Amino acid sequence: MYQDAEFIRPVKRWVDTVVIGLNFCPFARLEQNQTRYSVCYDRKIKTALVTLKTELEYLQAHPGIVTSLLIMAAGFDDFNRYLELVERANDFLDQQGYRGDFQLASFHPLYQFDGEAADDPSNYTNRAPFPVLHLLRESEIESALATYRQPEKIPQRNITKARELGSQSLQQKLNDCLEYQDQDYTNPLKP
Repeated sequence: MYQDAEFIRPVKRWVDTVVIGLNFCPFARLEQNQTRYSVCYDRKIKTALVTLKTELEYLQAHPGIVTSLLIMAAGFDDFNRYLELVERANDFLDQQGYRGDFQLASFHPLYQFDGEAADDPSNYTNRAPFPVLHLLRESEIESALATYRQPEKIPQRNITKARELGSQSLQQKLNDCLEYQDQDYTNPLKP
């Protein structure tokens, strides 16, 4: 359990301070108590997909959980390797018949949008303390979008806000999430 907390606490802190705090996702606050956090320790894509399937099955069995953040603890620090995982995970959703019920969003500490410089602040709209596969119920997305005025403007609004804040400020917010992990959790196994 302690090992999971090493990854879950910083990601929860990121959701609170960045995703919700900066309003990068206007729906996240509503889903906060219906979000599942789990950790995948698989280093290979093939076995990570097995863990992804287990998470999807869990979501199917628990309809009260709106969204799940599957934190990739090891093996996917390299952004290109992570993108390969995301591609294979999306193929998996199609092949296994999950598309239409679930969709995947992706977050990574080194996230870089195609065509953007690595240091462009806009990349921070998809940067997280660890690599994350975010599973969302499509029905919940449709519901949320139906009640939100001009949802198509959310990405541009987020880019504008990120560029106003700047890369240095946003990187500090990510760093703070990782430091929060050390300050806020006491390992009961340590003397």
